[in-house]
Parts: sequence; C-alpha cells; structure tokens
Amino acid sequence: GSQNNDTKRQFLLERLLDAVKQCQIRFGGRKEIASDSDSRVTCLCAQFEAVLQHGLKRSRGLALTAAALKQAAGFASKTETASSSSSSSPRI
Repeated sequence: GSQNNDTKRQFLLERLLDAVKQCQIRFGGRKEIASDSDSRVTCLCAQFEAVLQHGLKRSRGLALTAAALKQAAGFASKTETASSSSSSSPRI
C-alpha cells in the first residue's frame, strides 16, 4: 500500500523533473515562447496532469513537487550560468 504509493510518487516526480529539464534545454535562455506545438511542452503538461491526478497536489506532495521543480530550475540555471552569466533566473 504505502510503499507502492511512494514508488509511484517517486516515478511521477522523476518523469515531471525530466520533462522540465527537456523544456529548459530546448527553451531556456531563448526568447522563443514555449507552446503546445512542441512535443516537450505537451509532455510537460501531461506530467503535471499525472502528478495532480495522483494526489500529489495535497500539501506534502505539493511541497515535494515544488522541491523537484526548484531542483530542476537550479540545475538549468547552473548550466546556463556556465555558458553565460547574463541571467540567473530559471526559465521553463
């Protein structure tokens, strides 16, 4: 029960994190607007939907989701700063 739910939660968060990273790789640091015409954006939306449907929107789950996104944003901004130090704010 609980362990299976934790495993599912971890799987969903990892997929969400990967979708965020893919969008950051594609759109981070660019002035181009991310839209659902790009499969990475569609995937990101689908991952958010899966997380919310699973129940991670409850307070503890939301905090974990926010932490995962902050981690992804920090990862992307660190890689961007290595190549250009013009902006430190993460973009999705």
